[in-house]
Amino acid sequence: MISKERVTELALEKILELDYFLVDVAISSSNEITVLFDKEGGVIVRDCLHVSRHIEGNLEREIEDYQLTVCSPGIDRAFMVDEQYVKNIGRDVKIKTNDGDKVKGKLLSFNDDVVVIETTKKEKKKKEVLVEQVSISLDKIKETKLIIKFK
Repeated sequence: MISKERVTELALEKILELDYFLVDVAISSSNEITVLFDKEGGVIVRDCLHVSRHIEGNLEREIEDYQLTVCSPGIDRAFMVDEQYVKNIGRDVKIKTNDGDKVKGKLLSFNDDVVVIETTKKEKKKKEVLVEQVSISLDKIKETKLIIKFK
């Protein structure tokens, strides 16, 4: 079985060289390896190829066969690392808490494991918009996802 630690080490060598951050490395029981990485401006295909070739060049397919997928985490996946919060400051997110609450708003900041978002609520009777900043500790968050808007 191919070691997750070895794949992570190989991926990090090239990912850090290309100025990205690692999001996740997963290896299934059938040796399907998935490496997810990202950065502020997004992932370009050429860099996926560089990371993939670096990993493949250092694993021996003759000893153990595998399937390798190297890509960005995608906009529909939940955040997995702190860097994704920093990358998405200024964008709209939906947070599910461990208590089952859902909070939607603009991600304002991420510091010291605390997420701050700006929520807006419309008051029906007064026709006013109530803007509020909400701070949520990272350990109380079950899932954070981007809200995808089409204009």
